[in-house]
Amino acid sequence: MAGQAEIEVAKKIFLAWSSGNADAPEPYMTSDAVLRDIVAGDDQDGWPAIREFFDEGVKAWPDLDLTPEEFWTNDRGVALTWLMSATVPDDRFGPAAKGKKWYSAGMSYLEFRDGRICLEVDYHNGANVMRSLGLPAS
Repeated sequence: MAGQAEIEVAKKIFLAWSSGNADAPEPYMTSDAVLRDIVAGDDQDGWPAIREFFDEGVKAWPDLDLTPEEFWTNDRGVALTWLMSATVPDDRFGPAAKGKKWYSAGMSYLEFRDGRICLEVDYHNGANVMRSLGLPAS
């Protein structure tokens, strides 16, 4: 059963996702890990693809923060809730949103192999970004 050691790895990878460094999550994932982002609608297979996907996110949201909140474990892994936030760096949502911070709550499921994450599935509602900025969600 997953336990405290896996929860600690989950905390570390979420710090890494929040670091602004596209290489920071690598020590916590297997080389053949799969990242399934439900909002993006596709899978990233293997560390090179995950890194490329994450690097694009870091470029779009330089101060991206993913703060874990609660954890649950089962025989295969860890589920956790988190709060994601970032500051709008430009006019992509209109000039009034520039410099404002957005928020989106979500949940992830992590499976482990040999103490490292081999599967991460992320769930959140992308419309929450717009709603948190007071903009219509399309």
